[in-house]
Order: sequence, then structure tokens, then C-alpha cells
Amino acid sequence: MPAPPPRFDWSGPADAMAAAALGSLRGAAEVGVWHGGRAHFGTARNRVAEAPAQALFEVGSISKVFTGLLLAQAVERGDLALDDTLGRLLNGSSALAPALPAPVAAITLRQLVTHTSCLPRLPADFRHNSDPSNPYLRYDRPRLWQALADARLAQSPPCAGAYSNLGFAVLGELLAQRYGKPWAVLVHERITGPLGMQDTVQSLGDKAPRLAAPHEGETPVSVWEFDAFAGAGALRSTTADMLVLSRALLAGAQGPLGPAAERLFTPLADHDGGQIGYAIMLRERDGVRTWLHGGGTGGFRSVWLLAPDRGEAVIALVGNARAAQQDVMTPLLKQRYPVPPGQPATDATVLTPHEGVYRVSPAVALSLAMVDGQLQARPTGGVFEPLQVLGPDAFTQPATGRQFRLERNTQGRPTVLHYTRFGARLTATRSEEPVLGLVPPQAQGVLAPYLGRYRLRGGNVLDVQAEDGRLQVRLGSQPRFTVYPLSGQPDRFAYDAVRAELEFERYPSGEVRAVVLHQNGRFRAPRLEP
Repeated sequence: MPAPPPRFDWSGPADAMAAAALGSLRGAAEVGVWHGGRAHFGTARNRVAEAPAQALFEVGSISKVFTGLLLAQAVERGDLALDDTLGRLLNGSSALAPALPAPVAAITLRQLVTHTSCLPRLPADFRHNSDPSNPYLRYDRPRLWQALADARLAQSPPCAGAYSNLGFAVLGELLAQRYGKPWAVLVHERITGPLGMQDTVQSLGDKAPRLAAPHEGETPVSVWEFDAFAGAGALRSTTADMLVLSRALLAGAQGPLGPAAERLFTPLADHDGGQIGYAIMLRERDGVRTWLHGGGTGGFRSVWLLAPDRGEAVIALVGNARAAQQDVMTPLLKQRYPVPPGQPATDATVLTPHEGVYRVSPAVALSLAMVDGQLQARPTGGVFEPLQVLGPDAFTQPATGRQFRLERNTQGRPTVLHYTRFGARLTATRSEEPVLGLVPPQAQGVLAPYLGRYRLRGGNVLDVQAEDGRLQVRLGSQPRFTVYPLSGQPDRFAYDAVRAELEFERYPSGEVRAVVLHQNGRFRAPRLEP
């Protein structure tokens, strides 16, 4: 009888957690757990040379929390205020030659640190003259300020929370300008130095041999270097250092970081159904609070959770971009926010009217459908999983920690879906778009003809790979998205995270020669040779 898979638990064991975080992927993983007043560390290695424990990893967007903490310290000192605007802070600055459009000038520090500034995820010119293997390296400060001057917002801020690396690049540079020191120097002087976090750095220097090798799947990839976007994702760190920071934050105002640590977790805005403080995501249900953030670069993934009510923390660092952050977060959060079981949702007469797509935002939707005789739900980019009935129009999904409640219109048709998970609450409205993902995962042989790289005019590359029987597509340095086959349309796939489709072209011999991206137009990308 095979051994049960390793599970994630706030009490460890950390080696099993590291093995579960890495799975079968190539690379290294390390996990640190603060539990019972002690630090516990675990490591896992697959098909890479052994390296000393406490290797360094790129932590990606966890760097944003350091930027948020620098702002919390500045506000605590009275050097800056959350309602300070870009127009006021940059007025007369030689660093910014172009004038800012009025809506951009009105953006506040509060909006930058909470992703409510209305700025896009990346500047419009981000891919111009960029290296897909190291996309942030060439984006310098003059380009950043020019991107602000060129930004055209759809509305004046604030906007609903929309994750923005651009916003945090701006915030990091504003802090650097305010104090006359580079962002990385501020991080060292005000956070990592005082806490003794000697392995948390932007520039590796003599620590370079200790950096875990970055991978995407089986392929070794480049490390990422940052210029003007440092405040959004430039740091490297270790599990030991991240537990030092965790303990300092859990200690609150009485700890070594003083009142700024407590300020960091002050709810400032709504975000993804929960709340957000100074960059850190805040979740709460029935008095159980969890603070969290994740990160990713071209060859690394990271997950960080803190449980302030229990004084515990977990940090997982993985040297492979294919590592799924939810594989770490979901088991840990399920323990903190359990959901009740129900009865199998198999009565098609009652349940079929619930089928459809319920959209939270342009990028997030939940699909309900009868699959294999049972009502199932699929989030954007995910797979269908069975629901259980809790009551009339109420469902639970114990495997994922989700609960659903549907609301009907005056004609009795379900039109609104209320969704809760791990302290987050979202409301979705029924859309008339088709349900995707009903075609079951496909065999590797079926997907193999599509796999490869395709170059769009202008140089951007569509990288098409397969995982768990689904095509996964990445455009340039964007996140990798799942695409789903369209029923009755051979060689055609659709995204559900964005309104776009892919249409593959074949030679008469049947070999795939190109892909056409249908997104606000038609863009053809010939296939590149391996």
C-alpha cells in the first residue's frame, strides 16, 4: 500500500512540507515553520546538485511587503502621509521632467500600497526592448517616470483593487527619492540590518553561490534582476531570515520594529474579497486572522503566511516557477477556516438551473456545471471539482474550503453567487458566456503537437506547455494561464482569465506551424524551431 502523500501542517514536519511544495518538480525547496516557540526547517531536492541548507531564493512579490513596511515606518515618523499625492510629492522634482496627467497626479500613497491606484499591472511600454528571460533588468527610472506621464487611467482613483507591479515600482522609487537613498539601502538600514537578516538582499555579491538554481519545469532559467521595479520584487532571502522577520512582525508594537509593525497590518482597503494593509493581505473569519503574501519570478515561487492569534508562521521557497502556490496555501488555510460537509449534489432536476458562469471581475469567474452526474465548480484557471449541498441554493466544497450561496431573481433563476473562502468574500454575477473546461484533461499525446514557442510580430513569444492534461500559455513575462479547448472547434482554445482565444494552424501534413491570438484583433505567431 503506497505511503500517504506528505501534508502541510502548521506544526510541520518541515521536511515533509518542503517535499510537498516541490512535488515532482526539478529544483530545490525549503520551508521554515515557527511553531511552539521554535524554528523548524525542512529541505527537498529533485534532480539538482546538493546545496547547503538555507540557500537563497528569489522571493518575488514578497518584496512588496518590505516596501509597505518602509512606508509604514515613514508614516509612523511623520515623514509621509497616506494621503500624500504623486502630484505633491513629485512637484518640482528634477527626477520627473514630464508633467503628470491630473488623474495620475491625484494618486495617493494609500492607493499605491493597496493596489487601488488604477495603474495597470505593468507600463504600456514594458515589453519594448525587454529580455523575456530577465524582463525587469532594463526598465530604469527615467522610463518609469515617463510611463507615469504617459499613463491614461480609465477613471480617477481610487479603483477596485487590481494588482499593480507598476504601482509598487513607483512607491519604492518615491521612498528612495524622499530619503535620497536607493530602495535596497533603505531596506537594509531600516529592516534587514536592525533585525540581523544578513541573507536578505537585492544584489547577491559573494552570496551568489548560495542561490538555489531557478527552473521552469525541467528547464533551467535565468535569475531576475531589477532596476526601477526593485520595490515590486527584487529581494532574495532564506527561510531563516523570513522567520526572523515573521517573529518581529508577530511581536507587534512591542517588538524590534516598533509601532510600524502593528501599522503594517492596519486594514486600508478591500482586496480580492478580503482586506489589505500596507501591501500585506489580511484574512479573517470568526476572529481567526491570517496575514499572507506570495511571490514569483521566472524561476522561483514563494508563499508566506502568519497566524497572529497563535504566534505562528510558515515560509515556503521553491526554485521552480511551476510550483503552485495554492498547493502550500490551501492545506494551511483549510486548517484555519474549515467548511462543513454536505450531501452529494446529484439531483439534476434541481441543480441544472445553477449551471453557468458567474463573473466576479473581468479576470475572475466561477463556473458551475453538471459533470459526471454531479454539480461541480471551477474557478478561473482551475478544474471542475464536486460540490456538496448544504441547503436550498447553498453548497460547500470541503476539498478547497469554498462555500457558495446562490441568489435568484424575481423569475426564480439563479443570477448572483456569493462565495466565501478562507475569510475572503466575493459576489459574482451570472454571465451569458459559455462554460469552459467541460472537456476533460487530455492525454499528453493529444496536446504534444501544440507545445512549443511562437513569436508574435514585435518579438513577444507565446510559450505553450502542458500540465495536468491542460495547455498552459505564457506571453512574454506575463503569468502563465490555462486555455481550454472549445467544443466542436478543433485546434481552438479559449482563456477564461482574459477575453482571448488561440487558434492553431497546421501544415497539410498535420504539423502545427503557427498560432493566432484573437484578442482585440488577430495576431499571428509562427512557430519557432526548438
